[in-house]
Amino acid sequence: MAWFTPRLRRLALWAVVAGVALPWLVGEAAKGFFQPGLHPDPHRSQLLIDFIVAGAQLFSLSMVLTWLIGCWVTAVMQGPRQDADAFPGAPGEPPP
Repeated sequence: MAWFTPRLRRLALWAVVAGVALPWLVGEAAKGFFQPGLHPDPHRSQLLIDFIVAGAQLFSLSMVLTWLIGCWVTAVMQGPRQDADAFPGAPGEPPP
């Protein structure tokens, strides 16, 4: 059963890359606003941002894993493709 199709593989790869890279990029941009002299404790605020980024990355990766498990369960529940007999009187079929 080929449930992990190339399209799903590509989507999953993009979801993993986006789930890791986007929080990191936003965190790096946010850490630039906390500079010594402008903020009372910039190091502590930057560490807090790092923890938030790590949490967002773990959350997004767990959502991708949940999505892929859902795809697998759906494929298992549908089962293999089966062809039925043609309906009598179908177009292109001679009459009985």
